[in-house]
Amino acid sequence: MEKGGACQSGVPGVRINKSVHFPMNIEFSELHDFFGAYFHQDWLVEHETAEQVLDSFLTESHVDVLMVVQKELNALLNQEKDELVLRKYLLKELSCYYSYWNAWESGEAWLRHIASRLTKRLGQF
Repeated sequence: MEKGGACQSGVPGVRINKSVHFPMNIEFSELHDFFGAYFHQDWLVEHETAEQVLDSFLTESHVDVLMVVQKELNALLNQEKDELVLRKYLLKELSCYYSYWNAWESGEAWLRHIASRLTKRLGQF
């Protein structure tokens, strides 16, 4: 128990181990949030297509979020990652569970499509 009867975790007898590290992509935190929230493991339960997922993101998100995602997406594209490196990066670092290679010629092509949709949506504000 911490001072005043409260414990660190809010649950009696349970303490938070602050030394435990949960990996998160710091370089592209908003992009990580986008992929993790919209292209998560169960995205097909909520949407039939990846385009529907993207439509939801574009209509539900605040303009400031869209701008940061676009900026981070462009920065990621500027890194010119090899296809297999990009595929692994999207899954492991950005929590993207969409298998784009079944519908797109490359990860770069798919990401450029997202960037284009972002540009079009931001032009509506």
